[in-house]
Amino acid sequence: MGTIFAMKRYIVAILLLLAQPALGAMSLDKIIVYLDDQPNSRDDIVVTNPDAETLYLQTEIYRVDNPGMPDERRVRVVDPKEFKLLVNPAKAVLGQGEQKRFRLMSLERDLDTEKVYRVTFKPVVGDIKTDRTALKILVAYQALVFIQPQDGEFQLALERSQSGWQLTNRGNINTEVSDITYCPSPATCRPLGVAGRIYAGAGLALGEPLQPGGVLKLLARGGESRRLELPVPG
Repeated sequence: MGTIFAMKRYIVAILLLLAQPALGAMSLDKIIVYLDDQPNSRDDIVVTNPDAETLYLQTEIYRVDNPGMPDERRVRVVDPKEFKLLVNPAKAVLGQGEQKRFRLMSLERDLDTEKVYRVTFKPVVGDIKTDRTALKILVAYQALVFIQPQDGEFQLALERSQSGWQLTNRGNINTEVSDITYCPSPATCRPLGVAGRIYAGAGLALGEPLQPGGVLKLLARGGESRRLELPVPG
């Protein structure tokens, strides 16, 4: 019995040693896309297959409802009547070293607040050409797509909530904030160590008490980048 158990362990060890991972790789030239609510608003994402294996690729479109809120939902769009963001082609086959341009086109019009979508570029299993036991690892990528009103603008404000101070976006498009520094006085400043994307109507907790008379300095990025100074209200 001991000899049989030892042989089984030996066979399992050999199989593990022979298993060679085959990585289903790809790269995207961008993962954030900004479109507007005007006709013919479009942009391209270029996907490259650097792997030796053929890449079989399909796309999936998700609408993000209530982005940045506690009740945020990502809903896959499958009904043609609900398609307000088009991706062409929906599927592609890329050989070794090949590139494919995927066009994203918005059908949204006259928006009051930006719409947020996520587009998944998902590899699917093809044949693995190897004479050994193989494990294929498939890695999907997701692009974040913002469709914004023509007069879109973010408006950041400092507000006090029950849990402390937060940055609130009162505008109708998102912004990504970083380099947040609190200056209780002109001669004394310290970084707060927080950053993130703030969607329209959402907020970012700062995690520290602020004193009236101080100033919050930050970098806000969106379609454009701006450095802002926000006084702490009394």
